[in-house]
Amino acid sequence: MKPILPPFWHPAFARAFILDWDGVLAETSLDFSDIRNRYFGGKRVPLLEAGRLLPESIRVQLEKDIYDLEMEGAEKAEPVPGAAELLDWLDERGIPWAVVSRNCRESIELAARRTGIRLPAVVLSRDEEPVKPHPEALWKAARILGVENSRCVMVGDFIYDFVGARRAGMRAVLVQREEPGWQEWLDGACPTVKALLEELKSPSPWVPWEYRSLAERKGTPWLEKAWELKVQVPSHCRDSARFVHEAASLGVGHFLVEPGLNLSVPCWKASLPLARHWLGEPLWFALRGFLSERYPMTVVCEGVGGLELPETELESSIAEVLR
Repeated sequence: MKPILPPFWHPAFARAFILDWDGVLAETSLDFSDIRNRYFGGKRVPLLEAGRLLPESIRVQLEKDIYDLEMEGAEKAEPVPGAAELLDWLDERGIPWAVVSRNCRESIELAARRTGIRLPAVVLSRDEEPVKPHPEALWKAARILGVENSRCVMVGDFIYDFVGARRAGMRAVLVQREEPGWQEWLDGACPTVKALLEELKSPSPWVPWEYRSLAERKGTPWLEKAWELKVQVPSHCRDSARFVHEAASLGVGHFLVEPGLNLSVPCWKASLPLARHWLGEPLWFALRGFLSERYPMTVVCEGVGGLELPETELESSIAEVLR
């Protein structure tokens, strides 16, 4: 396959896949509406988390009702079309994968037996707290798989999958449903698991979530050109975090920081986004850590000779360079 390079992305080049269970690999057709009506007046609250606020006797009954519903669904589970083929594709390429689910482990194992969908060595259910969307659920899977968070992709069918992925610094792909209101959480979406498999076999560049609004506003040619710029961070810039963030939001992919500069106390005080644990660290290191939260593919390193841009009116200055 021809590689897809930054600023674009595609799940075919992820180092590890973290898969939801219900709705992605096995279909159990769970409907929690009766439980929500009974315990929460029909409100769409996260059942596991909201249940912890209930009196103990009620919480215990809620957990039993959830367990019973999951086990009933697992008894009738069917494989999601394309799921087995997706797992074959991953195994053939040596791509590690894990299952991370809010379902109980017993129901996952039962549904696996009913559907014939094999389980991986790494299965994290709600029995292993915390659960999605807490990022630790996904970080733990990545640690066991031995892959850094930013190189993992979460494939799911519900909003908790994608909130968890964003919190964990992972990519996020929706399958098996269309939810326009979730687009702001996603790197991409495929209507079915089968469609995702076809994408993996014949990948074409996706604009990842951090650049989607820029590509919509300026077009992908702008993004491609801006990404190649190597911009010098002004050595006397009072708020270097604001400077690199604004430039990165306009597609700049590479930043050079003068060697020997550290994050001083005055610079830290002027840059609200820079955490205090970076105080005294090399400035390039602090800026790289800051940008990795929002623009994980950007490159920040020590160096000189980069493109010098004014600290104000960056967009018009970059537009002039890209003409």
